[in-house]
Amino acid sequence: MAHALTPLAGCAAGLGLVFNGFLRGVAYSPELEDILFSHTMLGFALIESFMVIAVGVVGLIYSY
Repeated sequence: MAHALTPLAGCAAGLGLVFNGFLRGVAYSPELEDILFSHTMLGFALIESFMVIAVGVVGLIYSY
């Protein structure tokens, strides 16, 4: 079952990339922090929703 949870590792890597981009963007252009933060939260929500869907699909597959 461990191989079925590999999408979670991809989600964790994606979150790291999203927040890395946010920190780099704020360091480069601090006046755009509000816009960058809202875009970062949108990316966070999309990645987390994919993670929930992936875990649900894995649960459905292994429940039968």
